[in-house]
Amino acid sequence: MEFSHEELLETVERLVAGLLDRAGVTAPPVDARHLAEHHLGIPIAWVDDAETDDDRGRRRPRASRGRGIVLTPNMSEEQQQRAAATSIAHHLLPNLYHKLGLDDGRATKTLAAHLRTLTATRILIPTRLLRSALRECKWDIAALHHRFHTASMEAVALRLLDLEEHCVIAMVDDGVVASRRSNFFPATRKLEAAELECVERITTLDQPHHSRRDSWRAWGWPVPNRPFRRILLRAVRDDV
Repeated sequence: MEFSHEELLETVERLVAGLLDRAGVTAPPVDARHLAEHHLGIPIAWVDDAETDDDRGRRRPRASRGRGIVLTPNMSEEQQQRAAATSIAHHLLPNLYHKLGLDDGRATKTLAAHLRTLTATRILIPTRLLRSALRECKWDIAALHHRFHTASMEAVALRLLDLEEHCVIAMVDDGVVASRRSNFFPATRKLEAAELECVERITTLDQPHHSRRDSWRAWGWPVPNRPFRRILLRAVRDDV
């Protein structure tokens, strides 16, 4: 590539910030459905769930129909917003390619998918608005999600890894570590003692918990409205 990852991120950030400024979005939450339909003119189509099944009764992907966004009644608010944000990201791709010095022929499917993901996430959780919310919410993921409720709680947690402040974000599903990522060192799925204590207390009490063990501090939150018990963890090391 002729550009670095930092340059790619900066280009995405500028493009999203410009879009939100023109749309008059100055505070969370970001309504991607409204932004898509009323600011960018991307039509939204509602279809019955049966229309998304193929001849064998299998679920078809809920992809956009032409330039539009296809939504179904059984999609959650978060799923609808994610679909709209992804459609906006697709709409912005040609502009991104141009700013990065790429044409459609040189942009691979992998790069296009990566750009859509980066852009859609930053539409729902813009970096500038996230930093502003952190002044009041600090690092309370539940409080941040209350502000950015058009995005999932998991997406809000993972966006913290895009900031300069070092931390580890883990997801624990029914007691099993589904993922554990860091923005300052290679992270394994092995939880530190402080993280383990958070998981144990949250599993018992179903309430947020903070723990400090050894050289680690950890905070944990139960994620509501999931078909399984999911716990989000944010951990920091004292010496970092």
